[in-house]
Amino acid sequence: MKKNITKRILAALLAAALAFSLAACGGGENAGGSTGDDTASTALTEEEYQQAVEDLSTEMSQIQTSASEAMTDPESAKAVLEEMKASINDFASVTPPESYADAHEKLKSGCQSLIEFIDTVAAMTEETDQTKLTEMSTQMGEQLQAAMTDMAEGASMLEAASE
Repeated sequence: MKKNITKRILAALLAAALAFSLAACGGGENAGGSTGDDTASTALTEEEYQQAVEDLSTEMSQIQTSASEAMTDPESAKAVLEEMKASINDFASVTPPESYADAHEKLKSGCQSLIEFIDTVAAMTEETDQTKLTEMSTQMGEQLQAAMTDMAEGASMLEAASE
């Protein structure tokens, strides 16, 4: 049973990391300069925001590598899940420049779905009822699909805004 749980965690980690890295990579790297709009003093510049997207993509890749090492230990896998959630939360909480606000809201929605997905994966490790596991698997599929859809749309919006 422990082996199945570990496999589920690893599969979920890899799916989540892949979903995020695919979406984050879509956010263009060649934006025009900063908007120079100081209406939101805590807002990142376009360059800073693009760097935050790239940094998160890099972190997700590193976490994906860690996930393969966590395959044999459910506690390590849970730690990787928490690390992933922290990185996603950090990104979702940044204040984007105004030109990226709509794209960030879509990415933030995808981040929230991904966090819900991660939480469901973690809950599955504690569950033994097969009916509940089946329900959770369905829920995970829906959460991952929502995350991928929102992130892909957000990445497209980010790319369009950076042109």
